[in-house]
Amino acid sequence: MSTQPVGDPPSPPPPAEISPKDQKMLALIRNSAPALLQNIQSGLSRLPVELVWAAHSQWPLQPEEGRTPQQNSSRPIRISILDSSFNPPTLAHLALANSARPNYSSEPPGSEYDAKLLLLSVKNADKMLKPGDASYRQRLEMMALLAQEVKTHQHHQGDHNLAIAIVDEPTFVGKSRVLQEFLRNRLSTLLPEPQPHSLSDIDHTSTPTPTPITRPQLTFIVGMDTLERLFSPRYYPPPSPPSDPTAAPAPATAEQTMITVLSRMLSPYPDGDDTLIVCAKRGNLPSDKSQEGRGESGYTTTLELGVKCGWMKDADASGTSGTGVPLNAGHSEDVASPNQDDRGVRNIPKNERVIIINIGDRESKFSSTAVRNARARMGLVGFEAGGGPWKQWVTKSVAQYIQEEKLYESV
Repeated sequence: MSTQPVGDPPSPPPPAEISPKDQKMLALIRNSAPALLQNIQSGLSRLPVELVWAAHSQWPLQPEEGRTPQQNSSRPIRISILDSSFNPPTLAHLALANSARPNYSSEPPGSEYDAKLLLLSVKNADKMLKPGDASYRQRLEMMALLAQEVKTHQHHQGDHNLAIAIVDEPTFVGKSRVLQEFLRNRLSTLLPEPQPHSLSDIDHTSTPTPTPITRPQLTFIVGMDTLERLFSPRYYPPPSPPSDPTAAPAPATAEQTMITVLSRMLSPYPDGDDTLIVCAKRGNLPSDKSQEGRGESGYTTTLELGVKCGWMKDADASGTSGTGVPLNAGHSEDVASPNQDDRGVRNIPKNERVIIINIGDRESKFSSTAVRNARARMGLVGFEAGGGPWKQWVTKSVAQYIQEEKLYESV
C-alpha cells in the first residue's frame, strides 16, 4: 500500500489523457474480457484463441468499402503480431507495433502489413502472475489504450485495421500453429469460395476471378529475450521413440527437436507454416554467460544458431552496426537477392525468415520491468503524487490508467 503525502493539499487532477472514445473501448473490454478469459482458460473455446476486440467486423481484411483489389488477390494476407505480456505496455511496445514491414526481396518495395494484432498470452512457458502484477483484464485494457496509437499503415491515414486477442498456448511454436488455424477459419468465413449454382453458370470465356484470400502469413514482432527463448533447446524436449519400428526415427536430442520444429514453422509455404519473425535489437544486452546459466541461449548464441540453420542472413554478408547484426534490415540493400523456382516464382529466401531491426536506442531500453520497479520504489518511500520517470516510458493514457488503478505500488 502506498503512503499518501501529508502537510500539503492534494494536487489537482491532471488533464484527462483517456479520451471518451478510449473510455468507451475500455468499457467494452471490461464487460467482455472476463467471459472470454473464462472460456479460454477452462477449455470451452474451440481453439485456444479468442478475439477480444477488433477495429471492425471484417478484420483482418479491410472493411469492404475500403478494400483494395490486392486484398482479393491470391497472395497471403500479411498480419503482424505483437506477442507480449504487456505488464504494462511501454513505448518500446508501441515502437515495435509501429515498425515498418521489412522490404523482403520477394515483395514489391514499400509492401506493408495488411493487418495487425496485439496478442496477450494467458499461459506463458516462463511467466506466471505474481503479486502486484496487473490482472489479465487490466492488461487488456492497457493494450486497448496502446492500440489507439498504433498505425496500421505507414503511407496513408485511416484504415485502422487492428485487433486484440488472447491465447492459451505456452510455446511460441504452438501459438503460431493455433493462430494459423484460427485465422484460416476466420478468413474462409469472411471470404467464402464462390460456388456456381450449376454448370451453365460457369463462363468459360471470361477471365477467372482471383482466388479469395484463405491463407495468412504471420510475422511475429518480438524482443530479443523472446527470440533467445525461441532458440533455446530446453523448451523442446525430444518426443518418445515411435512404437512402429518402420516409422521414421524421432529426433534424439532437444536441439534436433528444436531445429525440426522451427524449420517447419519458418519454412515458406507450402513446405512450412510460412511464419516470419522480426526482432528488435535490445538496448541493454545481458552477458551470454548469465543467460546460459539459466538454460537460455545468449545473444551471440541465438544469432549464430539462426545463421547456422539458414533462417537469418549471415551478418558478415551485409552492413552491420558493430554488433554483427544487420540493424537496418528494412532496406532492400540489406536483404538477400530473390530466389526463383523453375516457374519464375519469387520466393522469400530462407535467410530472410528472421530479421533484426533497430527501433531506436531510446525506445529499445524501455522495459515493463523498469516501470514496475519504479512504481514500487515510489510506494516504499511514500511518494505518489503523480510524478516519476516511469511516466516517460509509457504513453500518457497508459500512465493515467496505471495511476487510477494503483498498479505496481507493491511488487
